[in-house]
Amino acid sequence: MHINNIGYNHRHDADFQIQRPDGSGDYLMLLLKTPAIFTFSGKDAVTEPNSFIVYKEGTPQFYKACGSHFSNDWFHFGLSNGDFDFFEALDIPFDKVMKLEDINGLSLIIKNMSYERYSSNMFKTDSVELYMKLFFIKLSEEIHSAGSSKSSTHYDKMAILRSQIYNMPYGEWNIEGLSHQLAMSKSYFQRLYKETFGISVMNDVILSRVEHAKFLLSTTDISITKIAQMCGYKCELHFMRQFKSRMNMTPSEYRMSVSEEAAEH
Repeated sequence: MHINNIGYNHRHDADFQIQRPDGSGDYLMLLLKTPAIFTFSGKDAVTEPNSFIVYKEGTPQFYKACGSHFSNDWFHFGLSNGDFDFFEALDIPFDKVMKLEDINGLSLIIKNMSYERYSSNMFKTDSVELYMKLFFIKLSEEIHSAGSSKSSTHYDKMAILRSQIYNMPYGEWNIEGLSHQLAMSKSYFQRLYKETFGISVMNDVILSRVEHAKFLLSTTDISITKIAQMCGYKCELHFMRQFKSRMNMTPSEYRMSVSEEAAEH
């Protein structure tokens, strides 16, 4: 199993469309965050957000925006002989759009996979393959747990909330808003969050922003000022202080160290 190309949280305008009569030449995984129109055997079907499709190699690919914009995560990948048994065991369907209850956890895996793919890490190829296998294992769990009667626990709710924080580190997260989402008092929410994840919720918010900043610093040439804004900071100095307190270097120093490491390899 290997990855060919990947995109996380891509957004396109209302005129976006893909027309590949012979497919893309490889397998394609789409995680849909907005409604879309897919065409199968000449018939259009409107799909809901929080859906996915895995196109087989050679399957025609026709889809487009349905509304003001189109947003998704995606990756093109290839399979070797042994990987087909892996997919069969997970019972993941091909060439069919399916609705999921929640895609935040899956989207977070793609974000991490994208970071590794474009990083200079020594074992990034192995890491990406492991992330891909984890993604499809979790996808299978989502598919086959859909419609089950088991009730959602506090952990389930916390895990979903944490996925939202890491998927949108630029959000204006605060204790009042987060506790309100789970219909909990602020004190109970903070205690339960730390008991569940071993870190306070606001420290976790900071870590999500630092991780996102690391991704942008290592994969783009966007200015530090703009990155601070993209990570949810209104004050660049505040961003630099929090980044340095956790990474023991400034954002500029981190970017330089990544560039130097890439040059050595």
